[in-house]
Amino acid sequence: MIALDLPGHGRSTGIEVPFGDYALAIEAVVKHCAVEQVSIVGLAAGARAGLAFAASRPAQVPALVIVNAFLRLTPEDHRRNVELYDLLLQPNGVTAWGEALLSKMGMTAHPGINRSFMRSLSGVDASHLRRIFSETLDSDQEGQLANVPAEVLLIRGERDDLIPAYTIEDMSALHPGTRIARFPELGHLPYLEDPAAFNAAVAAFLRPAQSPAETSAN
Repeated sequence: MIALDLPGHGRSTGIEVPFGDYALAIEAVVKHCAVEQVSIVGLAAGARAGLAFAASRPAQVPALVIVNAFLRLTPEDHRRNVELYDLLLQPNGVTAWGEALLSKMGMTAHPGINRSFMRSLSGVDASHLRRIFSETLDSDQEGQLANVPAEVLLIRGERDDLIPAYTIEDMSALHPGTRIARFPELGHLPYLEDPAAFNAAVAAFLRPAQSPAETSAN
């Protein structure tokens, strides 16, 4: 397994790298590891970076797992998300943004995750986060998903209010044969909220099997 911090995230440098070039970072890591094929699992913007890489290197990506992501928002949801990230630009806005984000992500039942997330905000570059989110909103990847040959699994935490429920149906319609796993009791971060259930859903998808078109994970 390869776990990477995208540019400007975690311990990675490259805060100046635009979202549109994140796929190049994935490509560089894949080349460095001398991997011929790689299945990609990504959350939100990370999933979209993985999709861009899969579209640019279709022979290298047999499977793609997209977790709580969107490719299109209604004008009203677009406005709400812009307002959320605009909090970052206000005085002491990082804390207000973090609290609002956790609420929208459906994390109220996970105090440990909340505390860790809020502690991590001390090292956040607010301008960088705001810029990357704006670039993500402006990035049109519907054509990439429609044409990517990879097998696709869409995972949704049903308590996630950050990513509207209709987005998973929109993405499924773009890619015939897409599988869907729904987690009714989880929010935006299912891999942290219930790692065992999340890992089981991903493993079942990646393992050659006769799986139903849609699974429901509780």
